[in-house]
Amino acid sequence: MPGNFYHYEPLLKFGIIQIRGPPYADKAMSTIKNMLKCDYEGMEDYFEYGRTHLHQFSHNTRLWDHCKYKKDLCVDSDFTAKLCKLFPFQSMKVVRFRLRLIKELIEDKELNVKVVLLIRDPRGVMQSRQHRNFCKPSPDCWKPELLCADMISDYVAAGRLLSQYPDRLMVLRYEELALNPNTTTQLLLKFLRLGPTQSVDEFLHSHTNVEVAGVSSTYRVSREVPFRWKNVLDFNYVDEIQVQIFSLDILSLNVKCSSCLVMLIFYRVSSVVSRTM
Repeated sequence: MPGNFYHYEPLLKFGIIQIRGPPYADKAMSTIKNMLKCDYEGMEDYFEYGRTHLHQFSHNTRLWDHCKYKKDLCVDSDFTAKLCKLFPFQSMKVVRFRLRLIKELIEDKELNVKVVLLIRDPRGVMQSRQHRNFCKPSPDCWKPELLCADMISDYVAAGRLLSQYPDRLMVLRYEELALNPNTTTQLLLKFLRLGPTQSVDEFLHSHTNVEVAGVSSTYRVSREVPFRWKNVLDFNYVDEIQVQIFSLDILSLNVKCSSCLVMLIFYRVSSVVSRTM
């Protein structure tokens, strides 16, 4: 998206966990807020983590274009803040922070944030995570019962937040995005009050019709991805996941049992854009 500065996974430093409250919620919220304000003061731990995990920076093409040949710029808080302030839009992908904690963020008028909750079939989530070696040692990443319990929490929070802030939160199903990327992207852009651009159209065409190997690759034949778990997962494992779905009584909440949180996406329109470097 033209004019957008992308913050990739700002909570990586917390490890493979889900943040549901104390002791990490306040620190995580502070990190998210500061980064959306392009304020990196006091975030030494963020940059220190990035020194040995450069993917924290490389997914941000606006930043990486400048620091890939001079890595010291990646961990320079002053440079990052000044570069960030050049862009009128901020976006952020978060997978470690539960939805019920974001009310404070939505209510911050200075931030002017919109939130997209992306959800996915838990069987597809677990199939995807099988390719991540870092996942198995962490219960929050590997246990279906925790995944589905978080789903309940997010469902309840989404209902409450949508009733209070209907123009601030959008719930989007991964399956709909993968099967109908063009139509769903148009709805997403409308929610964000953005118009279509040639670069978005080109990205959709090039990234949803061809498979490029790699667990972090964004090139997929998207229509083939949502239900791949049917051909990959062992039947007994699928049954274990589904037992968790029904044991949590998800159906009584009138929510489709195929929905489970994948990530939060925060989108901010800056009220003031600095043009100084």
